[in-house]
Amino acid sequence: VPSLPPILLPKIMVKQMCFFFLFWQVFLVQVNPGETFTIRAEDGTLQCIQGPAEVPMMSPNGSIPPIHVPPGYISQVIEDNTGVRRVVVTPQSPECYPPSYPSAISPTHHLPPYLTHHPHFIHNSHTAFYPPVTGPGDMPPQFFPQHHLPPTIYGEQGELEGRYWCFTSYSKPQHKKLKDRQIDRQNRLNSPPSSIYKSHIGSCTTVYNGYAKSHNGASSGGGGGGGGAPPVKKPERRARSSPKSNEQDPHARTVSLSWSPPTGLLNADRHNNGLPYTCTYEVALSDKGRDGKYKIIYSGEELEYNLKDLRPATDYHVRVYATYNSVKGSCSEPVSFTTHSSAPECPFPPKPSHRTKSSLTLQWKAPIDNGSKITSYLLEWDEGKRNSGFRECYFGSQKHCKLTKLCPALGYTFRLAAQNDIGTSGYSQEVVCYTAGNIPQTPSAPRLVRAGVTWIALQWNKVEGCTPEEVISYTLEIQEEDNVSTIVFHPKYTGEEQACTVKNLRRSTQYKFRLFASNVEGKSSPSEVLVCTTSPDRPGPPTRPVIKGPITSHGFSVKWGKQVLLVIVELFYIIINSNKNYWEVAYSGSATEYTCTHLKPGTLYKLRACCISTGGHSQCSESLPVRTLSVAPGHCRPPRVLGKPKHKEVQLQWGKPVDGCPVSEYSVEMTEPEEVVSEVYHGPDLECTVSNLLPGATYQFRVRALNDGGYGPYSEATEVTTAAGPPGQCRAPSLSFLSNTRVLVSWESPECSGADISEYRLEWGEDEESLQLAYNGTDTCFEISELSAAAHYCCRLQAINQAGAGPYSDLVTCRIPASVPDAVSTLSVLEDELVDAHQLSPSVCLVLNWEEPCNNGAEITSYNIDLGDISIPVGNVTSYVIDDLLPETSYRIRIQAVNEIGAGPFSHFIKAKTRPLPPLPPRIECAAAGPQSLKLKWGDSSSKLHAADDMVYILQIEDRNKRFIPIYRGPSHTYKIQRLTESTCYSFRIQAVNDAGEGPFSEVSTFCTTKSVPPAIKAPRVTQLGANACEVTWETVPPMKGDPVGYVLQVLVGRESEYKQVYKGEETTFHISGLQVNTDYRFRVCVCRRCLDTSQELSGPFSPSVAFMLQRNEIMLAGEMGSIDDPKIKSMIPTDEQFAALIVLGFASLSIIFACILQYFFMK
Repeated sequence: VPSLPPILLPKIMVKQMCFFFLFWQVFLVQVNPGETFTIRAEDGTLQCIQGPAEVPMMSPNGSIPPIHVPPGYISQVIEDNTGVRRVVVTPQSPECYPPSYPSAISPTHHLPPYLTHHPHFIHNSHTAFYPPVTGPGDMPPQFFPQHHLPPTIYGEQGELEGRYWCFTSYSKPQHKKLKDRQIDRQNRLNSPPSSIYKSHIGSCTTVYNGYAKSHNGASSGGGGGGGGAPPVKKPERRARSSPKSNEQDPHARTVSLSWSPPTGLLNADRHNNGLPYTCTYEVALSDKGRDGKYKIIYSGEELEYNLKDLRPATDYHVRVYATYNSVKGSCSEPVSFTTHSSAPECPFPPKPSHRTKSSLTLQWKAPIDNGSKITSYLLEWDEGKRNSGFRECYFGSQKHCKLTKLCPALGYTFRLAAQNDIGTSGYSQEVVCYTAGNIPQTPSAPRLVRAGVTWIALQWNKVEGCTPEEVISYTLEIQEEDNVSTIVFHPKYTGEEQACTVKNLRRSTQYKFRLFASNVEGKSSPSEVLVCTTSPDRPGPPTRPVIKGPITSHGFSVKWGKQVLLVIVELFYIIINSNKNYWEVAYSGSATEYTCTHLKPGTLYKLRACCISTGGHSQCSESLPVRTLSVAPGHCRPPRVLGKPKHKEVQLQWGKPVDGCPVSEYSVEMTEPEEVVSEVYHGPDLECTVSNLLPGATYQFRVRALNDGGYGPYSEATEVTTAAGPPGQCRAPSLSFLSNTRVLVSWESPECSGADISEYRLEWGEDEESLQLAYNGTDTCFEISELSAAAHYCCRLQAINQAGAGPYSDLVTCRIPASVPDAVSTLSVLEDELVDAHQLSPSVCLVLNWEEPCNNGAEITSYNIDLGDISIPVGNVTSYVIDDLLPETSYRIRIQAVNEIGAGPFSHFIKAKTRPLPPLPPRIECAAAGPQSLKLKWGDSSSKLHAADDMVYILQIEDRNKRFIPIYRGPSHTYKIQRLTESTCYSFRIQAVNDAGEGPFSEVSTFCTTKSVPPAIKAPRVTQLGANACEVTWETVPPMKGDPVGYVLQVLVGRESEYKQVYKGEETTFHISGLQVNTDYRFRVCVCRRCLDTSQELSGPFSPSVAFMLQRNEIMLAGEMGSIDDPKIKSMIPTDEQFAALIVLGFASLSIIFACILQYFFMK
């Protein structure tokens, strides 16, 4: 088989492509997994590219390069609807077609599996390079493995046997945008089974313009590197070939999904606007089984999706939903698939378990096997040579390894990889392990590099006697000046560096340093002590300058606090009416005082000071503002009146001084008619308003200016006469009491306001809101009468002239003298409930209640209650209880209030009558006593007196807590208490109540309940024992309240009228003999209670009788409701219960008959 022709790609072609790519066409050589693409470079070397990979190649004229196919293969050129031309090299057999091509080129539509590796092809090496050509956005950079194969591997058999090659020609479409081309390109690259090229390369190679530079410094020329690249020496081959880069099976972590649109939605269907219908699809994935939880992994309008980042050797289920016009359809049937197994995951780095000076023992843990059992581990090391390649030191299935013959105190770098039947994992993180060594020697003292104000820079030499590979750690300790007496050092730095800068120190301070060296074996002795001192700092800012002496209009003297060596005082200069300002040096020297001269008057200056020493230049102090004195201003123009003068105020205006000096304030002086001079305005404005003037008066005004230089001279005076105004405020009127109900009000005339007063107005009222006009006229007094006693009044006065009404005078208040209280208007007697609250009997007392009357200005001190012949004084209350009265007696009552002035009038009379005395309690007697009830009676029900009084009785019983509770209230004279306990004593008391009130309780009476008789039992049972004997049995009754019980058995023979007692005892069975045949016998039983405390016997009721007849052939037993076949028994008299039932049945039948008759007549 002839070899492939060499395809040359010189460096100049790469540059030409960059500038003239529009005239070139790019061919993408697609290398499928398990295949190798071989090209020959310009220098004659062979370059092998292992799939999966895509190799871009360029053609200057667009023609397809000639392809030499081996025997048995044919080449086909196919152009799809996207404009992509594909050259396919396939076997002549129609059954072998590349699975990545469309079904249009495959007659059988069969996708065969990938072919196996050719035996003459080797594994990938660890050298990679960038492709020589990258298109403008279409082809991202890729890593391609490079192989250098000896010529002997190309024999007669050929390296393309059993494989196919695909060359895809991309013509640059002009109608697609760059982004669309990138999307199409990405879809083609992600579509299975296209090549998904993932490479984890052991020794990464970076390529720049066709040259590659590996990590160990070796350089190799790329496939398109050109002939100018010098050949380099290949690195030494390892004893065992390194594992492949982690080329995972693409089907272990990626799957391509595709689906069809829902049935019924055709592509030909379109909207009204001509656009086709579109569906949105949601793809859900589950790794928990067919019925597990599904997770949405895709949502969009495409019909295919590349699923990535799956777990190898894992079962997955996937299903799809379709959504059209916001309606979501049901999901499809789940489809299951299983990802392929892959190489193991990257293991964790090995850990040292034991070390000596010449050996290291490492161990590690197994990583995740990804579906295939791990068969071996590969442990590599750098042999203690830093920044060099790795070599194999162990290969096997064990999880530990021991390395011997190592150097002491040396670090070795290790990395680990795991291998299974699928492939080899990536390497773990590199880990450095050290062998044991010796303690370092004592280092030399550190050297001072430079000292600053707050820091010191130090250096030191490496410890002698240690190997270059040994890691030495240094510890720098410091001793401050304050700790000289204790000689305490504390660490300041620890690390492998041989230099250190100690910071955060104090200025101009002495420090001591010493050094330790340490490794993994221990710590050395301290070095000699280095003593050094930090530099001094620059001085601080001086004190703020202060003024010394007076300030003149052209200068001033200043002084400041003394600092180090040289002091500079700067002066901030401000130009008046200008925005320019700057600082300039006014003085430089060692003095602390300076006099500034030749300054402008009325100008603001700022001063600040700074100082210089060997430490540097200090900051400036705070600035001091100083203003020079100004010159006094000149004459101002006389003020003039704005508008017309008013009766109380005048508005004035004036101008600036004639000389134009700066003015800060103006002062206006006023001369009153009485030659009183006063300042009425002081401020920066050129006008003012003078108020509080007298109407119709003449005033003089003059003005002067003021600045820092002082006051200027006054201007000429201006005379102003105010207008006439309303009267001024009248003085408060005076009040004189003529009597308790009359007041005389008098007043004085106010000052004249330029016009005579024509009228006075006097307002009077109880408060300021209720003032009303009481008088208007020209008099200066007025009398007010008919006033209320102890009432508050107020008044005010106003004067009026032709100019208007003046203001009111101050409010004057007065209070009329107090008098005796008014009569009590409401007097009443309280009801019985309120009398009970005072715990008094209404038969001998009365409770009065009244409302407090008006006290007329003096607080009420007491009340007098008049009962006719008796007068009762009481305190200041509104209710009182009058006791010790006669029962059922009428009284006439009135009351009067008293204060400090005297007693007021009496109220009207009211009539009140005391209640009669309450009734006495009757005597309680027990009329009947039972085991569970007591019937009590009291009083005489036939008494006419009680019948007329409407008497009510309250019966109470004592409970277990010794408290009496009422059990009956009513007019009856008897009451039966139920639900009591037998043989128990109870205590009672009673009280009588009528209109006169509740009477006292009676004495406590105690009554006891009796013992209860035994209950009735069921009819006894009779059993024949022989020819003339029988046995009678009955039910058992338990003891009653501790008392034993017995039984009495009676029998009625034949037609006798009386029962005879045949047995009495505690047994429940009795045998009777000597009975006669064909004779009727009736048996009954009663229970007897024998009271142990009273030796009394109580018999209960008899049970129902039972009939018994002794016959030769048959004994028939019957109770009261039993039936027998003998004619004599049927003719017996029925029992009471049967008779009552017959009566009830008869009455019911009769009622039904009458109802039917009445209904019949009513219907007619």
